[in-house]
Amino acid sequence: MAKAIAKKRTTAATKKTKTTKAKAKPAASRKTVKPKVAKPAAPKAPKAPKRFAASKDPVALKLWDKFLDVRSVELRNEIVVHYSHLVQTHAARLSRKLPAQISFDEICSAAFDGLIEAVEAYDPERKAKFETFCQQRISGAVMDWLRSLDPQSRTVRTFEKRRMMIREAMGTDLETPPSQTDLAKKLDMTIDRYDHLCRLSQLGKEVHFSAMEPPDDHRGHGSSHSWDTRDTKVEDPGVTVNRQLFTKHITEGLAREERLVLMLYYFEGMTMAEIGSVLSLSESRVSQIHKEILQHLRHRYGGTMCEELVA
Repeated sequence: MAKAIAKKRTTAATKKTKTTKAKAKPAASRKTVKPKVAKPAAPKAPKAPKRFAASKDPVALKLWDKFLDVRSVELRNEIVVHYSHLVQTHAARLSRKLPAQISFDEICSAAFDGLIEAVEAYDPERKAKFETFCQQRISGAVMDWLRSLDPQSRTVRTFEKRRMMIREAMGTDLETPPSQTDLAKKLDMTIDRYDHLCRLSQLGKEVHFSAMEPPDDHRGHGSSHSWDTRDTKVEDPGVTVNRQLFTKHITEGLAREERLVLMLYYFEGMTMAEIGSVLSLSESRVSQIHKEILQHLRHRYGGTMCEELVA
C-alpha cells in the first residue's frame, strides 16, 4: 500500500517538472506566424459590349459593330448578304405550301424586303438573336406580298370559305343543294348582305374567252369571236406577213432588176410605162423582162405555181 502511494507521488512530480520546463523555454524558440498578405487581383479581360453578347459569329460582330455606329446603306447591304441563307431557307419552306404559279424567286424577293426591314429595326440591347428576330419580319413580308396579289379582302375570303363549308354540310344532310335563303340563315346574315358578298366574291375571277363564245359559233375566214375589236383603218397583220413571205419566196434567185419589176407590177399596181420611167427603161424592155420572169417561175415551180399563188 505504501509502495503504491509513493509511486503516485513520483509520477505527479515528473509531470510538474515537464510542465515547468515547457514554460521555461525561451520565446525565441517559438515559431512566429507571419500575417498573410492578400495578393493583388489580376486585371480582368475587357468584356465585349452587351449588344453583341448573343452573337458568336466574328464576321457578324464586325458588321454589326460598324453598322450600329454609322448605319449606312452599304453596311446594311453587307449584313443582308451575310444573312441571305435565312431568306433562301424560309422561301424553300414556303414554296412547298404555295401554288406552283408562285415561283421560288418571287418568294425570295419578298423575303429580302423583310430581311432589310429586320436589319434596320434590330436592337441588340434587347439581347435577342438576330436570327430569331428576323424570322417574323421575313414571314410577315412574304404574307403581305401574297395578300397584295389577292384582289379580294379578308372579309370576302372568309365568307367564301364559310359558305363552301356550310354548303357541303347542308348538301350532305339534305341530299339536295341548299338555297340562297338557307345559306344566308345558316351564315347568320340578311339576304341582301349575302347577295352583296356573293357579287364581291365574283369580282377578279378569271374568265376564259371560250366561255364568251356563242354556242353556235361557226368559224370561217378570220376570227369571229365576240371579244374581238377590229381596227378598220389598219391592214390585217396576217395579210402583211403572208405577203412578205410570198414575196421572198417568189423573188428568190431573181436579179435586182427582175425583182423590182415583179414587185412594182404585182404589189404596187404600176403599169409597164410607169415602171419603165422609174427604172429608166423603155416600156417594151419592161414587158420583155416580165415575160422572162414568168417563164422562169413556170420552169421552176411547174404545175404547183397556180396552187401557191392561190394560197
